[in-house]
Amino acid sequence: MGGRSTMGTPQRIKVGTETPLTGVFELRPFNIDNASEVSQLLQRNHDNYHIYIHNLGLHNHILHHLLALYALGATLEQLNQAFDLATGSQRPTRPPDARRVLDLADPLKFQTFLGKGKYYDDFFAFFQKEIAEKGVPDTVNEYLFKGDNRAEDMLRRFFSGFLHSPIHLGYAIEFGQPLVAAEALALTAVHESGFGEILDMVENASKESSDSKGMVELQQEIYTNRKIRNTMQYDHGVFQIRDNLLVNAKEDFLRIIGSWKVSLYEMKEKTAELLNSTSIGAEYPQLLNWANRPEKQIRFDFFLMHSITAGSLWPALNSASWISTANKCRLLEWKGRSDLMLYCQAGAPQLFPEELISYQPKIPSGWPGVFHRACEYNDDGHLVKFIRAIATAAEDIKLFSSYPSFAIKSRHELLTIAHMVVDSGEEFNQKTANREAEMICAKYEYPRLMSHEIQRVTARWPRHVGFEESWFHIPARKPRHLTQL
Repeated sequence: MGGRSTMGTPQRIKVGTETPLTGVFELRPFNIDNASEVSQLLQRNHDNYHIYIHNLGLHNHILHHLLALYALGATLEQLNQAFDLATGSQRPTRPPDARRVLDLADPLKFQTFLGKGKYYDDFFAFFQKEIAEKGVPDTVNEYLFKGDNRAEDMLRRFFSGFLHSPIHLGYAIEFGQPLVAAEALALTAVHESGFGEILDMVENASKESSDSKGMVELQQEIYTNRKIRNTMQYDHGVFQIRDNLLVNAKEDFLRIIGSWKVSLYEMKEKTAELLNSTSIGAEYPQLLNWANRPEKQIRFDFFLMHSITAGSLWPALNSASWISTANKCRLLEWKGRSDLMLYCQAGAPQLFPEELISYQPKIPSGWPGVFHRACEYNDDGHLVKFIRAIATAAEDIKLFSSYPSFAIKSRHELLTIAHMVVDSGEEFNQKTANREAEMICAKYEYPRLMSHEIQRVTARWPRHVGFEESWFHIPARKPRHLTQL
């Protein structure tokens, strides 16, 4: 896209065996039969299913799942297994309203339809038409980076929805799919804007200070900040920042989050630093809140998981020559601040990277063994995306292992984290999934409205792991996971 030959069109998804190298981890060469199969499955997903699986705003993950599988060398059987498992949770798409699609060309009318999931199909048809006429680069630049009121509103929505829009656009760029880019923009348009509005507030506040710090340093500063920690409450959930920190610890919150800054000459390093730090801050705390819950099985926080999953697609965004360097820096600043905000939202769990040395994998292997198990795993795609993200971080570590801002120093440590992810997921599926799903449904109303598979997803990845309340359904840990310390 944008000067490169594209395999897909605004009307059809066609994944090729040759794609530009973007820095996102892939197992090459791609198989021609797999390319054909994944293209057909993705087109079926697009033609038949909505971008949301539920009115609560839960996302359809089929595209993310299948492309992560394809990139890690999944078999035809594994691709179809993943697609078949997901279809039972989807809701149908609908034809766009032709009159409304025309109305969206008017910036004032465009504004009135934003943030409403029921208009997704109309937004998609609109952006599909825009991309067919102008191409992906001009369309994305106009609707995300132009700097006018409409683009700024869209940019705030781009970072809401737990970073699903950057993931979607990253896949579009990585695999050269204009139709997927139209999906990404339409998804952005129907996201709410609250998370992005806080990022906008942070950006304005950051201009008052020249402070610039590393990601792990800022995570630690959040963890040790008494005002922030004392004001956090589990019951605030996803509104922890809006209803709590901005009310009771606003000055400290804005100062710390705004201290993540990116200059024009350090994009590659800062992108790698985000992946490295979220390998601790978005993965490792969720393994266990070691100080308070040493008896619980290893688990990973659902929301923090999206920090590294989205971050692993950032090299694809950086690779787009048609995004200006200034806009790439701004995107990376907002991404890092998003990671810190999600860390706050999770209750700022304690970081213990030194505990990596004590973990014993259930099935010791190198990366190929982990990839095979991830491709075979039955879920909605979060696990294989997670593993691919860790592998992307492992590639970056070759260049930056000596940097003081990189807390994880070796591919072996990242391989250990990957083993933790797969071991934890398999143990859940094999032993406790149904019981944990029952416990989740008994305590909360919203999972009862979802399919059984989505209930399992809710149980598999706990939310807000910095709070003891998040661990209520998770079984006791067996001592075989750890050696004697």
